[in-house]
Amino acid sequence: MWFAPDSRSRSWHYRLAVSTWWKQVIASAPANTRASLADAALTQRVERELAAARARWPEASITDAQLATALASRLGAQRDLGAALSRLRVEDLFLAQWCTTGDARAIAAFEQVHKSDLDGVLARFRRLPVTSDELLQTLRIKLFVATADRPPRIGDYSGFGFLQNWLRVTALRALVDIARSERARKIEELMADDDLLGVPELGPDVASKYSRDQISKAIKQAFARAVAGLAPRQRNFLRHAQVDLLTLDQIAALYSIHRATVARTLAQARTELSENMRKELGLILGVADDAVGSIVGAADSRLDLSLSRVLKSPDLADGSESEDG
Repeated sequence: MWFAPDSRSRSWHYRLAVSTWWKQVIASAPANTRASLADAALTQRVERELAAARARWPEASITDAQLATALASRLGAQRDLGAALSRLRVEDLFLAQWCTTGDARAIAAFEQVHKSDLDGVLARFRRLPVTSDELLQTLRIKLFVATADRPPRIGDYSGFGFLQNWLRVTALRALVDIARSERARKIEELMADDDLLGVPELGPDVASKYSRDQISKAIKQAFARAVAGLAPRQRNFLRHAQVDLLTLDQIAALYSIHRATVARTLAQARTELSENMRKELGLILGVADDAVGSIVGAADSRLDLSLSRVLKSPDLADGSESEDG
């Protein structure tokens, strides 16, 4: 005679299944980690956490086998396995790996769990001329959509340490990239009325591929991205030096720092501006370093004039340095 299993038998069968899952994790992990993973207390903890995740999100489409494979690969990457295991968050890894499947229910669950964290990060970028909904949508794409070059960024979460902390750092970096892109767009608009940088004499390799108008546009884009990529303090110090015409001592007094710090910051800002412009121009044009160097070198005499022009804009003033960290 067949009897319907009571709650006690269902619980026993589920614990058996979870034990099988953990055995799969151990079997897939590097051989030198297996003894540590077989610890009874650890086994009981991960079983409880996986059971909690399954109970919290019964609709989750991620299988135990998928989670076991993901966790085993991360265990092998840990330098200090003992320390890492104390920080293992199976429930967080479960949610993150579920999100990598692209399941809309997973993303909805993620945003529900971490709504306050997302709101806190988004609030730091209120000055951007885009709505919170637009920022959130951009962040969704950054976190949950795969590209030709890489899988969804949420898959980078290791499972060690709180997903909440990983999200805050990752979301902040993604939104800083958005802010820099928006800043670069503004700089390009400021430079659109006249050719601030001019177009240098072009070598035959470049001239055969691009028109002077294309080169001019590329120079402006590269310059805009390079300026946008500077840290707020670097832009502020350059503005004081080139727009306000303050001396090193005056800038130092304004920030209550040593003049040597001001000098070092300005020198680093100018070096980064030149190097980043060279890198960005190479990416835009797809030309060799020597060709890029000649273009940047020819435009270099106009950089200070162009920089002074764009830094005068109140739209580019940095009231604080929190945006970039």
